[in-house]
Amino acid sequence: MPVHACGNRTDNVEIAAMAAPHPQLLVSDGGDWTDKTPEHDYPYLQKIYGYYGKTANVSNVHLPAEGHDFGISKRTAIYDFMAKYLGLNRAAADESKITIEQPPACSVFGEKGERLPADAIHGFAQLEKVWHQQ
Repeated sequence: MPVHACGNRTDNVEIAAMAAPHPQLLVSDGGDWTDKTPEHDYPYLQKIYGYYGKTANVSNVHLPAEGHDFGISKRTAIYDFMAKYLGLNRAAADESKITIEQPPACSVFGEKGERLPADAIHGFAQLEKVWHQQ
């Protein structure tokens, strides 16, 4: 998906390739734009990593029955990856010891943005106006 309007346009997999040869995990599912990752993005990245002799540094956990979220199976894959490559204690990633805050507590600027700074940019049209003034 050419969603990035820079240069002659690029896409997520080209941006991901810039991380080569460093370890990278692709987490994909069957319910969003990542549904083709195992047959499109992942092989492309394996080829790029292969130029460095590091194909083992890129991996893909594909969850075809899942959708776009950050559910436990996706978090587990990331916990395993981070523990492996950062030398962390995997057992320390115990979600039973955390508090999940209610959404209002996560709204830094208020649930409806009522505490945004007075000079905050509201919407793309205002962003374009500010951008073109510089």
